[in-house]
This record gives sequence, C-alpha cells and structure tokens, in this order.
Amino acid sequence: MCGIAGVFCLDPGCDGAAHEPLVRRMCDVQACRGPDDAGVTALGRACLGSLRLAIIDLSSAGHMPMRDASGRWWIAYNGEVYNFADLRRELESLGHQFHSHTDTEVVLHAYMEWGERCITRFVGMFAFAIWDRQSGTLALGRDRYGIKPLYYARAGGHLAFASEIKALRLAMGSAELDHRRLVEWFLYRNVDAFDTGTLHVGVSQVLPGTVVVLDGDRVTTHRVYNVVEQVAEEEFRRFSAARPEAVVQEIEQALVEAVRLRLISDVPVGVLLSGGLDSSLVTGIAARETRHLTTFNVSVAGYPKLDERQYAAELCEHLGLRMVSFDLTAENFRQHLARTVWLEDLPLTHPNSVAYYLISRVARSEGTIVLLSGEGADELFGGYRFNYRRKWYLGRLMPLLERVPDGLWNLAALFLFARLGMPVTSHGFREVLPPTVDLIDRYRRAGWLATCEDAYGFVPGRADRGVLAAMLADLNDFLSPLLRRLDRTSMGASEECRVPFLDHRLVHKAINLPVEYRIGKRANKWVLKQVAERYMPHHLVHRRKKGFPVPVADYVAPYAVRSFFAGGFCQAELGLDRRGFERMLRDWRRSPTGLFSLVTFEIWGRLHIRGDSLDAVEAWTAGFEPRASDAPRPAPRRPEPATPAASPGADR
Repeated sequence: MCGIAGVFCLDPGCDGAAHEPLVRRMCDVQACRGPDDAGVTALGRACLGSLRLAIIDLSSAGHMPMRDASGRWWIAYNGEVYNFADLRRELESLGHQFHSHTDTEVVLHAYMEWGERCITRFVGMFAFAIWDRQSGTLALGRDRYGIKPLYYARAGGHLAFASEIKALRLAMGSAELDHRRLVEWFLYRNVDAFDTGTLHVGVSQVLPGTVVVLDGDRVTTHRVYNVVEQVAEEEFRRFSAARPEAVVQEIEQALVEAVRLRLISDVPVGVLLSGGLDSSLVTGIAARETRHLTTFNVSVAGYPKLDERQYAAELCEHLGLRMVSFDLTAENFRQHLARTVWLEDLPLTHPNSVAYYLISRVARSEGTIVLLSGEGADELFGGYRFNYRRKWYLGRLMPLLERVPDGLWNLAALFLFARLGMPVTSHGFREVLPPTVDLIDRYRRAGWLATCEDAYGFVPGRADRGVLAAMLADLNDFLSPLLRRLDRTSMGASEECRVPFLDHRLVHKAINLPVEYRIGKRANKWVLKQVAERYMPHHLVHRRKKGFPVPVADYVAPYAVRSFFAGGFCQAELGLDRRGFERMLRDWRRSPTGLFSLVTFEIWGRLHIRGDSLDAVEAWTAGFEPRASDAPRPAPRRPEPATPAASPGADR
C-alpha cells in the first residue's frame, strides 16, 4: 500500500530528470500514504515517484520505483494483489525471475507477460504506473472497482499523475473549480463515477478497470473490465434452480476465501467493527482464520440510539477478541473536520468520514497497520432498504398505480412539494423536473441504469429487473464516494484498508443471484444473514440496521452562523444571495445534512481551490468553537435524525 506520483514529458526532447524536485514535492504532499520508504527515479521522458507503506516483504527489496532485471521495465505501485503467490509461480513457469517476495514485482512481471489484460488476473486493489523504457510508453492502471485512486492532468508540455489530486496542484500551479459539474456534485455528491472528469478543471481520473497508455503526445484509454459484462443468464438460472442451502454454501465459501486472502500480511491486521452485520460477519470469519486480530469500533458518545458499541463488544466477547473503542464527540469531530476534507480532496459526502479517519489513527497507534472493512455488501446484497426494497415494492405496485386518476396524482404531488419546502409554483412544471434532473449529468446515470436493466433483460418480472439493475448500477455510482472515503481516511493515518466484499469472484456471484436471495420474499440480505448465522449470535444477525450515523446537527451547529461564510469561498464562487442564504441558516435544522454539505464545501474551497494552508483553515474553524460560557444554552432541537448519507460504510 503506497502513494505514487510522476511526470511524463510529452515533448520527446524533455528530460525527466529536470522534474525530480517536482515529483519529490508531489510525494511529500501525500506522504501519509507511505511513511516507510520513498523513492524518485528519472527514466528518460518519465520521472516516477513512490511512497511505501510496507505490508508484504518489509525488506529493502520492496523499494520503489522497482525495475526488472533488464532495466527496461519500471513500476510505481499502490495497493495489494492478494493472489500474488499463485501468479508468481505461474510466471516463474514462463521463465520470469524474481528478486523479492513482494506483490509489486509480480504486478510488474504480469504486465510484462500479459500487457493490459493483466489486471483481469489480479485479485485485489491496485493502481500502478509502469514505464517501458524501450518503447517510451507509460501505462496507468486501476483496479476493477476503483478502490485505489489514480489521477492525471496535463501541465504545459507534461502529463502529471498521482494518487491524490492535491499532488497534481503542484504540477499545475493553480486549481480551478469546474462550475459545469457543480450542480451535479450538489445533487449526487459524486461526479466521478461515469467519466474521467472531476470537480477540478483539467484533472482526470483513471476509471476503474481501465489502463491509460501514454505514447508520445497520444493518450489512449483501454477499458479492460466492466462489471455489467459479468451478468450471465446461465449463472442466474443456475442459482435459480439450486437449493437455497447450496447457494448459501457457495456464497459463504467465496466470502471466506476473500477474507482469508486479505489476512495475508507481514504486519498486524485488524477489523473496522461498527457492530453492524457486514463488519461483524467479516470479523467472525477472520476470527476463525487467525487469533491475532484486534477490532476497532467508533462509539457515538452521548447518543445511545445511534451508538452500536454494545453490539460490537458483545460480538468480540463471543469470539474472544480484543476490541479498542474510540469515543466520537462533537469536539473531536470539529477538530478534525478540516483535516478530513484536506485528505479527501473533495467536499465530504458523508459526515462519518471524520470518524473513519479518527478510528484509523487509533488503529495505527495500536500498531495495527492493515484493516478489513465491510464496504460493498449493501450494494451487492440489497442492504439499503430505503432504496432497493422501496424500488421493488413500487415496481410491483406500478401496474395499479398507473390506473390512479390524474387528479389524485396532482393532489399528492402538490402536498409533497409543500412538505419538502419546494416552491408550490413549480408543481405546475413537475413534468419537466425528472428530465431536468437527468439533464444535469447529461443523462449518464439514466443511461447507465438502462444499460444495467438491459443486462438483466432475461429476468422475468418488471420489479425484479428494476431492483437488480439498481444494485448493479450502485456498484459504479453510489459506491464510488464510499471507496474514496475509505481510501483517503485510512491512508491519512497510514493505514491500509482492505475490502473483502469487493473480491471480484464474490461480486460476480452476488450480481447473478435472484432477487429473493438479496431482498424480496425472505428478507434484506437474506443469503448474507444465513452465512452470518454460522459465525455470530442469532440476535446480532437479525437486529435492525443503523448504518453508522452521526448526530450531524449537533456537530455542525457552531458553523450555522453568517460569519462562517462571510467573504468566504461559497459566497465568492456561488454568488449566494444574502437574504436567501440567511433564511437558510435560520431554518438549517430542517436539513442539517444540507448545512454540512455547505460547510465542507466552504472548507474544501479554501483548502483546495484558494490554496489556504491546512493550519490556517484549522485555526479559522477553531474560532467557531463554543465557549464554556455558551454550554448551558443549547439551542432547542428536534429529535436527532440518523443522517441518510451516513448509511453506507463499514457496518453493512
């Protein structure tokens, strides 16, 4: 697990050696990704930089950038390929020789042998830059689901690349907000699921399952993997015809193998244990594979209805594991909010991002360097009741609902508009609202959903096809910011976080399961709960899902003042009307997550667009901390909502 950076000269007369100081600075700005070693090497038109968090083969043989014996091939690499031992044996049978025990060297030789298709041979998460000194080409590759990040940008006659956007700013010299994508961001909290663009003008991402090849001044993109192509009618019908107990056994075997591989490490491994089903199941499986396991839990101090610590503690007592719990408070949340925004490179999509960063710091202080997480299970197995089950019900009811007279529809729509605080006058234009929403992202999400629906064209039943397509679509859309959160917050504490549920072999099985194994007649996550029954107490398996919420209203209350935004980034970039904005601030408790979004957007703009230092922004936000004399006068508040945006994460 590492960070990478580099510069590729588009002009053949340019020498990469001239860019070594820049690449070193690019590495320094993301130094938390690799505190154990660093290296920068100039190689003709390319200059590669690497930061190493040593996980496999802790010796100096793992130093990067790494080359093959001939000196033709070089690699800077971030991630883990868990099946590297099997691949190494296969490559040795083909004549390859190895000089370390790292997966890095295996990735390099796999590319030498199989080219861009090598990523289909890897089980794991990764991003790499591979330089072919002979042909003068540079390949930038990324794992199937985008667990590990990789960005690039043109800067004059050069192309710079890095694990984090903030490193590219050093090469570009400035940063500019892409206003065209701003509305899309506020609507979806995600702009990087469907194309290479980002919120930063000129900054592109390497898409998941893709290799970008730089050859001279040409940039070509090769999509090597697409999850929608893994939907298979034959596999779906096989699962449909199988006995339920056989399906449960097959899913269990795939998940056990995914967890087992992700325990391979030369440093201590732990689990992010929220107390929810998914992280608890990962913990239960891991506990059977190793006794050297510590779990890490975030307790939402002072909010027993949101706190799942008791369930995590009960599981650990049942399994005989040590649990380290951290108390999340309003004070430590606000104290580390700016730093978390700095780490994520984008405005935060989920308030619990701060908790992920803080618990990763705790794990690091305990000497645990690798963590397992439950990310991805909800999208694969139907865990979002508010989305998937609702969509399934609506799909089944739609033939009846379509018979409802227009007058009743109009009355219901009018009530809903008023209830949501939308202008009642816009009720008359409700017919154009859905296409307007789709138009904001140029119909890309609608197009992707249609592609996913087509993939399940063989499935009988409108409702079943709709919900299967929604889950498949979310693997590319909804999951994207969750994986960004997981990478940035854990790596911000120099922790590697592994995601067993996104083992592609398990993913391919899950997306071909009939609806009744995921949601439907049985229960949400039915097949996963049957597996969990074998590893944890029954009542922990079937308790109500919470989803790692945080009391965001109380946490951001000190920022709900005009002075927080006065003369700041939001006013300058968004041109906010003063009186309208003040009205929003007066009523902010109706939508605390909306205020949270504006707060983090303000912090992000100051840090990543205006270029204010992190120290300066942290000092500025600290100025809004309540004084001791303010404590006896808390503002009246409604019952604390569990923030919808917080439902994705490690607990599912």
